[in-house]
Amino acid sequence: ITFALSAILLISARSVVQSGDASPLRPQGTRGEQEPKPSTGDTTRGETLYEASCVICHGSRAMGGVGPKLVGNPVLSNDRAFWKIMHEGRHVMPPLKGMITDQQLNDIRAWIRTLP
Repeated sequence: ITFALSAILLISARSVVQSGDASPLRPQGTRGEQEPKPSTGDTTRGETLYEASCVICHGSRAMGGVGPKLVGNPVLSNDRAFWKIMHEGRHVMPPLKGMITDQQLNDIRAWIRTLP
């Protein structure tokens, strides 16, 4: 599952990049490094990225599935918890550090925050 999800994320993110909707994928720093995190996200790009990769586990409109419901999830408002989960993974969710940029993660986060 982890390999399949990682492959889907990588392929999806690259297709978004090729369409000109996102920054190129770039390797992130090593675990434990403190990098400045992008402070804002692009909701349009975030929706595209979510639909291309996150929907498989977190369901349509982030309502949950294999992964938890993200709409209204308090982790979206907790920077420390959000980045820890995104970079290191949790349960069946793979670590995304190095697979997708922090800006792309912030774009997805921004879109999810717009959902009722």
